Amino acid sequence: MYETDVPGTHKKSSFTESLASVPRTIDSKLPSMDKRLGKYLDAHITPLISEWGLVTRFTLEDLEQRLDVVSTEISNLENEKVTLKNRASAFEQALGKVEEK
Repeated sequence: MYETDVPGTHKKSSFTESLASVPRTIDSKLPSMDKRLGKYLDAHITPLISEWGLVTRFTLEDLEQRLDVVSTEISNLENEKVTLKNRASAFEQALGKVEEK
């Protein structure tokens, strides 16, 4: 009931609110190595990846797919190896029978 709205008065912010804004204020006014480095990397990342021989996510995904294909081929070759060993054994037995006669 006693409050009056006087034009020209501003609500003062609390001390904690003013402290919370200090890092943002300082950060916006001072140059930062992180900001400059981030901008540099954004602008030059492709040549850096190539020059340093870095691996990208796409390269890893491609390698993973190729590894899956190679693993499948190795499994197929191992199965064929067993089949060929069985056939070679059968041929040796048949040859042994023919040589006995």
